[in-house]
Amino acid sequence: MRTKSSKAKKCPVCGSAMKRNGRTRAGTQRWMCVACSLTGVMRQQDAERGRQLDAFLGWLLGRASQSSCDAHGDARALRKRTAWCWNIRPEIPPCTVKHHTVMADGTYMSHGWCLITAVDGESGEVLGSQWCPHESKAAYVALFSRIPSPDVLVT
Repeated sequence: MRTKSSKAKKCPVCGSAMKRNGRTRAGTQRWMCVACSLTGVMRQQDAERGRQLDAFLGWLLGRASQSSCDAHGDARALRKRTAWCWNIRPEIPPCTVKHHTVMADGTYMSHGWCLITAVDGESGEVLGSQWCPHESKAAYVALFSRIPSPDVLVT
């Protein structure tokens, strides 16, 4: 007997591999778990999440309103569908190139947090960031320990 591929759909209950089990009346693929006999249709969450992220970024980075970014014109539905997008943490790749000028400044957020960012003085590229309760020497040392020392530092 063949073993299931590592790319096979997994059962949401027991985690074992599922097999194809016919189609629904609408033509959607039906799946069945071999271990616990759970049946159902598996939605393509990756494609759906990609569309939701595109709509979220279109609203966040563009000039359009929330209602115009939603397919049905419902701003509340857009906020509900894209609420998970606020939990994505941006990954800033580690800086390996020495920059001539680096500018650093702290921005105070709500709930007593401060975000210190280091930006290249010529291109405006973000080189690194550091969360801290308040601007301090330790916070700046933690930020600049990950960045090659620049020729000029502007704070």
